[in-house]
Amino acid sequence: MKSMLVLALVLTISTQWVSADDTAAAVPAEDFQRTVILLQKKVGDGDFVFLRGGINHDQREGCTGDAETSACAIPIRANIVGTNNTEYNAWSTNDTKLDWYEAESDQPGTVAGVAADGTPMVWTTNDVNYTATVSSDGYGYTPLNAFGEDYWMADLDIDCSKTEEGWFELKGKFKSEWESDISQDETCQGNADLGAPGYTSGNHFAKCGHLNAFVFNSNACHIDIVPE
Repeated sequence: MKSMLVLALVLTISTQWVSADDTAAAVPAEDFQRTVILLQKKVGDGDFVFLRGGINHDQREGCTGDAETSACAIPIRANIVGTNNTEYNAWSTNDTKLDWYEAESDQPGTVAGVAADGTPMVWTTNDVNYTATVSSDGYGYTPLNAFGEDYWMADLDIDCSKTEEGWFELKGKFKSEWESDISQDETCQGNADLGAPGYTSGNHFAKCGHLNAFVFNSNACHIDIVPE
């Protein structure tokens, strides 16, 4: 009888250990990597472009309409901080997810008459003689923009473990205008040579840990290794 009790106890403990290991294996470790998103869109003075994104609700289970609970929202950290761009500084505060929804619960509301409408982006140019720079002023010239005028940029650390094999989706939002559905080119230009995502949608697909460039409402894409 004692032998049977001991055997039962060992089997119970072993089962518990296996369950714990399986649970740990099912939750991937955080993998934050610097990821740059550039989106070309010409707007008027005083206007701003915001970024929405994550994983399509049709692709993943557990997605809700709340960034805090949605499995389709991806954790982010802003890399552009402490600049003279007061609007961007305010909107990026407590913006912790790349998501498809409204402003996060702790994200500041209206700034300069404009409400936070996703992850804020900063206006950039590739003109080295432009007087303002992203590093100091929160807009203007940045060496990350090798493409031209009017590229709005989000420079983020993104948790690649929450993507789909490194891929995630995005759309730009300008005032009440969402980008139209697109059919992204199967092969992007650039030096990354990554192939294509494992599924399709009407959104831009970006690669986590890379520099991704797009044009508003366009199928074109360009993906590079992030410059040092």
